[in-house]
Amino acid sequence: MRLQPRTKKTIAILVIVALVAIGGLTAVVVSLVRSAPPSLPTVTAYAQGRTVTVEPGLCSADGTCAGLEAVMLEVPAGRPLQLSLPSEITDSDWRLNVTYGDPRTGEIFEGFRDYTPGQARAVTVPSDPGAQLLNVVLQLPATGEQAPVWAIQTF
Repeated sequence: MRLQPRTKKTIAILVIVALVAIGGLTAVVVSLVRSAPPSLPTVTAYAQGRTVTVEPGLCSADGTCAGLEAVMLEVPAGRPLQLSLPSEITDSDWRLNVTYGDPRTGEIFEGFRDYTPGQARAVTVPSDPGAQLLNVVLQLPATGEQAPVWAIQTF
């Protein structure tokens, strides 16, 4: 089957248009991927033979948080909580906030520890029978007006 010169010209034009469209779409996708904000890593928490993955949220200085959901991981009094941290966290300054409660008196004790880049890739949060670990919050320094935060409820 022989194509007419006009048909050949039409097919050539359609092929060129298709190639230009594919090139344009590729350029748009590449541009969107490059300009997308970096995704935040997850933290792995382990206690009592159970592992959970903790997704981050963003919190502002006034305590308003977007996308932050505390993950529940039961940690009985006297048992430790272990955290495995990705390099996106440990290669930066970061803070570990902990809250304990005294089951006898109902008193709440809060504390924190600041870490410097490379100081720890894993952390064991201790507990003792007289002080129930209630929650752990890990945070990076604020980037702009918000700070990345990971939260684990343990009781």
